[in-house]
Parts: sequence; structure tokens; C-alpha cells
Amino acid sequence: MVKGISPLVATVLLIAITMTLAGILAFWGSGFVRTGLPTEEETQQFRRCSGALGSLKVDFQYYNSTTKNLILSIYNSGPEKLKLTNITFYYTNGITSKEINKEVAPGLTAPVILSEIESGYLKYIVYTDCPGVTLEGR
Repeated sequence: MVKGISPLVATVLLIAITMTLAGILAFWGSGFVRTGLPTEEETQQFRRCSGALGSLKVDFQYYNSTTKNLILSIYNSGPEKLKLTNITFYYTNGITSKEINKEVAPGLTAPVILSEIESGYLKYIVYTDCPGVTLEGR
């Protein structure tokens, strides 16, 4: 007859292994939840910005080469208010950025007047407070 471990020792070993695995799983799970789930603020921003993709367009654009002023009229066709944060101009020899800090309500147009803009830019990109929601123009 082959001898095995006693039922008491087997029970203690099973409980020890189960508790060890539970501890490892709890440690991993708490770290995952802490870093894997978005905050309430991030969730609200995602909801606000999800319908804003492609909602900006330029209604009017005028560049005065004498005064170096660029006048833009930006229309928001989306469901939420957007804040225009800055604009970046791309030239053949580099880029230039300027702050805008102007809000555009849904269904309305916001005038943007920029001074000291050098001529010859290839394109510009207007950035908003919603990640990924931009407006590109020439």
C-alpha cells in the first residue's frame, strides 16, 4: 500500500495555495483598476468630445499682407462648446504657434484675428481643448 499525505496536511496546503493566489490576484487587480480605468473627468471629456470630431470649419478667411493680420471665422457645427486653444502655422523652414483661447458655441461662429503672421505658410492647424479635434486650413 502506498502512503500519501494526510487529509489535514492536504487541506492546509490547499488553503495556503488558494490564499496566495487570491493575494496575487488582488494585488494585480487593484493596480489594473487604479491605472486602467479613466477618471470621472476624463470620461466626461470623452463624452463631450466624441461628437465634436469634424465639427469645425472655416466660414471666412482673409490675410492682409500689409498688416500681416489673418482673420478667420470658425463655425462649430457640433453639439458641444469647443475652446480654440492655439494655432500652428507650417512654413517650408519651420513652424510657428500662437495662442487663441476663444470659445465657439454649438451652431455659432467665432471670429479669430491673429496679428504678426508671416506670409507663405503652407497650412495651419487650429487646436481645441478636445484631443484630436482640430481644424486644418491653407
